[in-house]
Amino acid sequence: MAVSFLSNGLSPVIIGRAIDEAVADLDLRRLLTWIGVLAGTFAAGMVASWFGRRLLNRSILVIGHDLRMEVTDRIQHPRGVGGRRRTAGELLSVASSDTQRVADAVIMVVFPVAEVASVLYVGVMMLTISVPLGVAVLIGGPLLVWIALLAAGPLRRRSGRRQAALARAAATATDVVQGLRIIKGLGAVDTVRGRYTDVSHDAYRRTVDANLAQARLNAVTEISGALYVIAVAVAAAWLALQGRMSIGELITAIGLTQFVIMPMTMLGRNIASRWAAAQASAARIREVLSAPFALDEERTTVPDLPPGLTVVTDSAPGERIILAPRDRVIVAPRSADLFDGSVLDNVHPDPARARAALHCAAVEDIPGGPEREVGENGRNLSGGQRQRVALARALAADAEVLVLHDPTTAVDSVTEARISERVATSRRGRTTVIYTDAPAWKAVADRVQEVL
Repeated sequence: MAVSFLSNGLSPVIIGRAIDEAVADLDLRRLLTWIGVLAGTFAAGMVASWFGRRLLNRSILVIGHDLRMEVTDRIQHPRGVGGRRRTAGELLSVASSDTQRVADAVIMVVFPVAEVASVLYVGVMMLTISVPLGVAVLIGGPLLVWIALLAAGPLRRRSGRRQAALARAAATATDVVQGLRIIKGLGAVDTVRGRYTDVSHDAYRRTVDANLAQARLNAVTEISGALYVIAVAVAAAWLALQGRMSIGELITAIGLTQFVIMPMTMLGRNIASRWAAAQASAARIREVLSAPFALDEERTTVPDLPPGLTVVTDSAPGERIILAPRDRVIVAPRSADLFDGSVLDNVHPDPARARAALHCAAVEDIPGGPEREVGENGRNLSGGQRQRVALARALAADAEVLVLHDPTTAVDSVTEARISERVATSRRGRTTVIYTDAPAWKAVADRVQEVL
C-alpha cells in the first residue's frame, strides 16, 4: 500500500519535471519519455494497490475467522463460561459483530503505514523545492493528526456506548427468538415487545449520537486539511512570484499538497474512529476469553463406566454423568437444534459417515432422502424425524462415551425398537448411557440401572 500511495505521489513530480525539461524547451522526445515514465508509474501503482488490498482483505478474513473460532470454542467449552451471567444473545453479539470490528482494525496496521510514508515523502520532496514548504509539510502532518485525535474524543466515548446498546438489542432479539414459544405460551408477547422496543430505541439514540460525533470529526479533519492545502498553495504561489521556484516546481508543489491531504486527514480519522470501535469490542471479547470456567477442573474427568449399552431409568441425568472434553464424551439432549441445509449437512461432513449414522437412527422415511433440505431449525421435518436426525448427529461423532436422554420419545414403538437394536449393534464395545424408561431400550441393554 505504501508503494501504491507513493506511485500516486510521484505523478505531480513527473509532470513538473516534464514541464520544465520538455514543454518549456519544446522537446518532443523528452516529453514522450516523461509520458512513458508516468505510465509506468501508474502501472506500478495499480499492481501494488491490487496486491496490497488483496492481502489486506485476506488478512481481515483470516483474523476474523480465527478470532470467531477462538471465541466460539471458549463459549462451547464443556466446563462452561463462569463469572457473571451472559445470555445467548450477548454471547452471539460478541462472537459475531465484536469479532468483526476487531478484524476490521487490521486496516490500522496497513493504511497508516502508507499514509505516514506519503507524508514523509511529500516533506522530503518539498524540501528539495523549498525548505520552508518542506518544513511546513513535516510539521503539518502531525498537526492534522493531533487535531483529529482531539476532535475524536466524543466519538471514542459514544462508540463504546453505541456498541454496548447495539449488543443489548441484538442479545434481546436473540433471546426473544430463542424463547418465542414459551413467551407465547405465557401470553407475555406485549411485555417482551415493550422491553425490546426500549432497548432498540436506546440503540437507535446511541447510534445517532455516535454518527453525529463521526460527522463532526469528518468536518473538522476536512476543514483543517483544506485550510492547510490553501495555506501551502498560497505560499508556493508567492514563492513562484518571487522567482524562487519554476513553473514546473510550482505545479509539483501544488500537486503534492493536493496528494498529501488525503493521507494526512485519513491518518488521524482512522486512528480516531476505527481504533475506538475496535477497542470497545476487544474489551468485550477479552472479558469472555478470560472468564473463569463454570465447572471445576476435577469434575471434568471421564467417569469409569463399563463398555456396552447401559440404560438408566432416571429422568434427571445431569448430576450423574460428569462431562468431559468433547472428543471423549458426547451428550445428546432430548431436543436438539437443526440448521438450515440438507439432512446430511446436519449430521456429519463425511457423507459416508453421515449415511451410516442415519441408517442407525432409522431415518429411511424422510421424503427426498438424506439430501432433503430440513429448513431453519428443521421446520420441513416432523418431530420424530428431527429427533432421529439429531440422534444420527450424536452417533456420527463416534465418541468414547455417548450419553443419550430419551432419544426416541417422538417415534412409534416399532421404529423405536429398530433404532435401539441398531444403536446397540453400532456402539458395541464402547460406552453408551441412555436415560430412559422405554422398554425397547431396556430389551437391548447390557445392563439396566434404576436410580431412585
